[in-house]
Amino acid sequence: MGLETGQRYTTREAIALIYEWLNRARPLLPDGPDRVVRHPEWTGRLLAELANPDAAAFNVAVTGSKGKGSNAILLAAILQLLGLRVGLFTSPHLIDFMERIRLGGQVMPEAAFVHWMTQVYDEARRLPVPPNQYIGPVGLLACVAALWFADEQTDVNVFELGRGALHDDVNQVRHQGALLTPVFLEHARELGPTLPDVAREKAGVLRAETRWLVSHPQSETVQAVWRRCWPEGTDVQLLGRDFSAGVDVPPDRDEVRVRVRFAAGDETCIRLPVVPDFLARNAAVAAAAARRVVKQRQGLRALLPEEIDLRRIRLPGRMEVIDRRPLVLVDGTVHRETAVHVAAWAASAKRRGSVQRFGAVLAIPVDKDGMGVLGVLREHVQWVVWTRASNPHLRFDDRFCRAARALGMRSEWVPDVTRALDTARARVEPADGLLLLGTQSFVADVMQHFAVDTRTIWRPEE
Repeated sequence: MGLETGQRYTTREAIALIYEWLNRARPLLPDGPDRVVRHPEWTGRLLAELANPDAAAFNVAVTGSKGKGSNAILLAAILQLLGLRVGLFTSPHLIDFMERIRLGGQVMPEAAFVHWMTQVYDEARRLPVPPNQYIGPVGLLACVAALWFADEQTDVNVFELGRGALHDDVNQVRHQGALLTPVFLEHARELGPTLPDVAREKAGVLRAETRWLVSHPQSETVQAVWRRCWPEGTDVQLLGRDFSAGVDVPPDRDEVRVRVRFAAGDETCIRLPVVPDFLARNAAVAAAAARRVVKQRQGLRALLPEEIDLRRIRLPGRMEVIDRRPLVLVDGTVHRETAVHVAAWAASAKRRGSVQRFGAVLAIPVDKDGMGVLGVLREHVQWVVWTRASNPHLRFDDRFCRAARALGMRSEWVPDVTRALDTARARVEPADGLLLLGTQSFVADVMQHFAVDTRTIWRPEE
């Protein structure tokens, strides 16, 4: 790559450059949905000015309403285990900004980031962007990733999109394949007030060059919208229709096995650490997408190996076990729907005999579903420490703590997050389990507190 010596910017300064256009335009931006506010065409034009580093690459875009990050990581991991050199672009980050761009599961070196960001910035500032428009920060980062991946001669790259697709900057990166996670009504203000509105925005991932789509099960409303958007010749594979996934937890084994069967008659078994069913299904969809990548790249029938061993995979901050004795789980849980998966995991740990009892630290803002989370976890935890995340833009108080006490639960309000984590850690015995649940900023607090390495998606070999 030939990185420059005496670079013009520090890492911090290079990161600040990403937000220059947005910060300048913010006071002039109209109030409205993404189709009015955002102008991803500037990212497309910037890629062209950079000589289209994405054009020669094999790229897969990941969109949907939930689980984009975990699906992207699992797809990249499977492709890497198949012997490919894989670039990965995700957002946001937890601790280290470099987590957003990875090669082989490892973060981008800061020197490489500064080098390529300098080139992107120099080209971007030549564009005639009007004062009331901006080049999206994630679009600039996607350009950095595309340049680095091209320089590193990757075999395939996985790009996680933001909340939409049609008006998403990252979607400007050309991609031959797409993976769709479950789509539901979300970000109504930005994407549109109805489920068909949201589905149409997500359907923008199907560009002219996109040859195939692998999808989680979708509602009939979403499928109807997408069928109208499929370019002629698009190969669409849907979990439950074109391939299936059976989840098995072997007795006395600390793993989950997912058997994926395809319509062509072939199948593969994915071995995972103990994860909830929804993450096991994510792995199945990722395997189907990996199969499609191999088929398109190599022109083969694309049989996957009989077994794919993902037991060393890490999904940083996503239902992640960060300690074994006591058993400590961290997850971004602020709604009842996600707490259900945590509860199922906790119940499974008890059945396996891994844990005798659970305690929890919860950091749930007042505008989130603290009572819903508490209602789901109530039968699984013996005590709760409530706290706040370090993010000053979120509002926390002791209302959920008081409500828990009214229900007869042992509940304590410790507003300092560091002291709350220390309090809980001192309270659990080696045979206990500890659930650390809250906003993404709380997850970042936890990872820093416990010095968890977020720079890799792989656990060290035991």
